[in-house]
Amino acid sequence: MGLGEIRVKDESQRFGFGAFKALGGVLAVYSKLSSAIGEAYHASPSFEEVMKGNHREITKDYVFTTASSGNHGRSVAAGAKLFGNRCIIFLPKFTSAEKEAAIRARGAEVIRVDGDYDTAVAECRREAEANGWTIISDTSWPGYEDTPRDVMRGYTVLVEEVIRQWPPGPTHVFVQAGVGGLAASVIGYLWARYEPRPTFIVVEPESADCWFQSNRAGKPAPASGNADTSMGGLACREISPVTWPVVGLATDWFMTIPEDRVMPTRRLLAHPIDGDPAIASGPSGCAGLAGLLRVCEDGDAFEALHLDRGSRVLLINSEGNLGEGAA
Repeated sequence: MGLGEIRVKDESQRFGFGAFKALGGVLAVYSKLSSAIGEAYHASPSFEEVMKGNHREITKDYVFTTASSGNHGRSVAAGAKLFGNRCIIFLPKFTSAEKEAAIRARGAEVIRVDGDYDTAVAECRREAEANGWTIISDTSWPGYEDTPRDVMRGYTVLVEEVIRQWPPGPTHVFVQAGVGGLAASVIGYLWARYEPRPTFIVVEPESADCWFQSNRAGKPAPASGNADTSMGGLACREISPVTWPVVGLATDWFMTIPEDRVMPTRRLLAHPIDGDPAIASGPSGCAGLAGLLRVCEDGDAFEALHLDRGSRVLLINSEGNLGEGAA
C-alpha cells in the first residue's frame, strides 16, 4: 500500500460488549444520576456508590431512554441495569433481531419504530417528553448538548489508550462517522494532544454522507441519500450539531465509500496477510480501512493526503461481527 505503518484500535472485544459504544452510555447514565444526587445533597458520589444503590431515594424513579441502531442502546440499557433503573430503547426498522435480543438481555424494554434512525430519535423525544423519561442520546439538538458530551467523553478512553500504546502516534487518522460522536472524540482528543496534529479523514457510506455534504455547505446539512446502508451504525441522515465545531473545523478530508467495499474489507481484516492478527469486524467497523484502501488505489488522492512510506495510519475497528457501529 506504500505506507510505513498501519495500526488498528480494535474495539471488538471491549468489556465483552463488542463495540466502542460500551464506553459512552454507561458513563452518561452515571453522570445524570450523580448530578441529581449532587443537586440534592451538594455532594459528588462515586460511580461505586451509585452502583451500590446509595441515595436510591433520589435515583429510583429515573427512567432512561434513547434511540439507537443497536450498540448505544445496549450501553444505555447496561448502565440503567447497573444502577437499578428502568430503561426503554427505541429501535429503527432495520435493526436486527439479534441486536434487539442483546438489548432486552440487559433488562431494557424495546419499542420498534417503523422508520430509520432519525425517525426513532424523533419518536423517542416525543415519548420521553410525554412520560417524563430521561433521554441518554448520543446525538444532540438545540438545547440538548450536555448528555451527548458525556457520551463522547466516555469515548475518549479509547483514544487515550492509543496514545499510551503507540508512541509516537499516527500521522494520519481514518475515522468513520455517523452522527459524529466517535469522530469528534477521536479528532478532538488527538488534536489537543499532538503538535503537529495528525491529518484527519472522515469516512461515510455514500447513502449516508451527511458529513460530506455538511463540509460542502460549510454548515450542518442532510445526507444526499436515504441512509440505506449495510453499515447500520453509520446510517444517519443528519449530524449531531454538538460535534460540528470539532469535526467540521478539524477534519482535513471527507470521503465516502460504496456498499461493495464492505464485505471485501471485512474479509481482509478476518484473513490478513503476512502474519497480521485476524480482526473480527462488523460493517461499520471496517469503514476506515475501506476508505484507506480506496485512497491507496487513487494516485491523486494518495498524493493529496500526503501519504508515503513514512506515514503511520490509525484505523478504528469500532465494532465486532455483531456490533452496529459508530453512530
